[in-house]
Amino acid sequence: MARLLLLQPPLLLHGAWIDYPVFASVGLWQAAAALRAGGHDVDVYDAFCLRTSAAIRESGGMVRLGVPLSGYIDQLPTERPDVIVIGNSPWLRARPAAAELGRLSNVLALRWPDVPLVLADCDVGGMHFIAWDETDLDEIGIGWGQRYEADRVLEPLCRLLAAGERPQRRIVDGIPSGSDLDALPLPAYDLVDFDAWQRFLGRVAAAGLSEETYDPRPPLAAIKTSRGCVYRCNFCTSNAWARAGHEGRDYRLVGTERLGEHLDLLAERYGIDRVVVLDELVNVNPRHFDNLLDALEARNMRADFPNGMRADRLTESQVERLARCSNLLSISAEAATERVANEVIGKRFDLEATVRVARWCKTHGLPLVVHWMIGQPSETRAEIKTTLETAWQVFEETGARPLLQFATPIKGTALHEEVTRRGLWTNREDRDIGPLFQGAPVFEDCDWTARELHIAKQIFDTKLKAFEPKKVIMNTTYICNNQCVFCATGNRLPSHGDVEAQLRFLADKRDAGFRYVDFDGGEPTTNPNLFRLLKTAKTLGYEQINLTTNGRMMWVPKNAEKIAASGITNLLVSLHGPNEAIHEQQVQSKGAFGQTVAGITNAVAATKRHGVGFGVNVTLTKTNHPVLLEYGALLDELGVTMCNIQFVTPFGKASAATQPDPAEAAAAVMKLIDAYGERITFQVINLPICYMRGYEEHCLGDIYKMEREMVFVSMEDVNLFDYLQSRRRHEKPCESCFYSVACEGFYYFPEEWNDEAAARWGD
Repeated sequence: MARLLLLQPPLLLHGAWIDYPVFASVGLWQAAAALRAGGHDVDVYDAFCLRTSAAIRESGGMVRLGVPLSGYIDQLPTERPDVIVIGNSPWLRARPAAAELGRLSNVLALRWPDVPLVLADCDVGGMHFIAWDETDLDEIGIGWGQRYEADRVLEPLCRLLAAGERPQRRIVDGIPSGSDLDALPLPAYDLVDFDAWQRFLGRVAAAGLSEETYDPRPPLAAIKTSRGCVYRCNFCTSNAWARAGHEGRDYRLVGTERLGEHLDLLAERYGIDRVVVLDELVNVNPRHFDNLLDALEARNMRADFPNGMRADRLTESQVERLARCSNLLSISAEAATERVANEVIGKRFDLEATVRVARWCKTHGLPLVVHWMIGQPSETRAEIKTTLETAWQVFEETGARPLLQFATPIKGTALHEEVTRRGLWTNREDRDIGPLFQGAPVFEDCDWTARELHIAKQIFDTKLKAFEPKKVIMNTTYICNNQCVFCATGNRLPSHGDVEAQLRFLADKRDAGFRYVDFDGGEPTTNPNLFRLLKTAKTLGYEQINLTTNGRMMWVPKNAEKIAASGITNLLVSLHGPNEAIHEQQVQSKGAFGQTVAGITNAVAATKRHGVGFGVNVTLTKTNHPVLLEYGALLDELGVTMCNIQFVTPFGKASAATQPDPAEAAAAVMKLIDAYGERITFQVINLPICYMRGYEEHCLGDIYKMEREMVFVSMEDVNLFDYLQSRRRHEKPCESCFYSVACEGFYYFPEEWNDEAAARWGD
């Protein structure tokens, strides 16, 4: 009998990790049980099961799971083991964690120079494998390795090493065999401090660091009811041994009786009433999945299923049952076109199943997440657009939340092989994969660039965030001391709003869940009830209270101070030119420029004192866009650090005669950003994104109109997005643009409409 020490080191990961590293050690506990069944004396030292184990935020967006490495090393057992086994996982292969693993292996080699170190793959679940070989062992200073499944091959490897013998191969491959998993012992929960692990999960939950597809709050345990997958999707690492050329069992199940024993152990000994099921594809076998649901229902247990199920293998009865035992269903659709889904990815999928399951979930009240993927090799712009549009349509119809990710080549997958063979890499990254799936495409193809793909996802995700109205915009008055030539409300009768009706409206919207409010006009500082409205908004608990003004009243310092101290969180001042002549040509009011500039000067100082956000707003016209660089210089001189650049909208007093050529004005805006973008944050509103190639991220704020409800002085309540859409349409170039899923196209003025324009718009 050998004395074996099994280690789960702490993990240092980018905060945008993928899936469930908090369950990385579950596979190690399974390996520990197999080694103990082989007659060995086994100790498990798990960084997630210590008294102080936690989720610790570190610099650079990194997160440490467990404890600091130094603290982990300090608490290592003192008795010499015969063999040390380190549980491998894709999270441990990420460069920050791997660097720490190298330091740990050095410490172990110095402490026990004659004790063999083994890096052992421990089956966790999902597509969690990154191909590795002897060079990886050399990098981290470990002598021996075991790949794929540990249950059969790790024990004889440890026995041989403990006896002082040298195996024939440095890495031993565990290839799956047998028809089921019932012969395996249950994970060795008793070898760790299970209560400490529960506290660790609670701290992860409190830090808000888990994936949205499962809930880490204890009491909780993770289980597997099957291993492997019968499908061969090109991006997935399931059955990694098969992709490496080995023959073995694709898919194996835990039997019904054994599954019941496992759940009973967790419930009776550890008080677990909810499990996270880590199967690669839990519903590939409908009978097995029904048996799992039976077992959960019989014990009144709940379950999360973080790995996406196949929609075409689900029945409505199963969805109804899941609604009773699970908080969320996750399905993997990937692509919305037949060619990409089945020929490129190899999914062998019924595309209609996604909509079918989404409708069932809506019927039975089960929240649904749908995984979509863009950027496969050979995927066309039109196919990407189809997937984005389909994802959005399913969301709008059923509420099925889309989780969009990039096709990410993991080492050892068919996708990785193709991207490498075709030389498509733009960033050769295949280890630190966590932040890539939702964060950064690493290759591009002939029909699209990595940047375009990245912007498409940013636009889609921004639209998703803005979908449910959260902000109310209140026109407090139509009275104004300017007469702007482009004013959207300048053709309305000058009057203040009914303050009592406005106060009731604010309360009603807050009760309805609105979180932000903007006060606008006319000129709101002309309204004698303005400060009453601001105070009420603060009392009601609005999280953001924004005020937009022409700034003229703030040329008096005490007015600027009063506004900054009124409870607002953000102040926006409209300045429409860099000098008196141009600004006053836009606002049609003598003396306005001097007062507004003085107001900005006072507001910059006052908002700093009160911690209020401050910015300047400019509407582009034929007159002022040629002098944008001069405008930027003035903002810089005044200490302004945020600027909204708005293109004229065809409402109110605005006309085609006011509107500049969009392409010409966009070019001026891009020059302005180049000149002052390091010191001033620019946001572009009311312009189709395609005009800002290379600067698209500055247009994302335009999408947030979806979240805004506007109330006019007359108390007419409209959705701002719908209101503006009445003068905005897609043109023919939009047909091939995958930005159009969130960009609503071009504004037009009624006087521009003729047969030629109608043809251009495709009518």
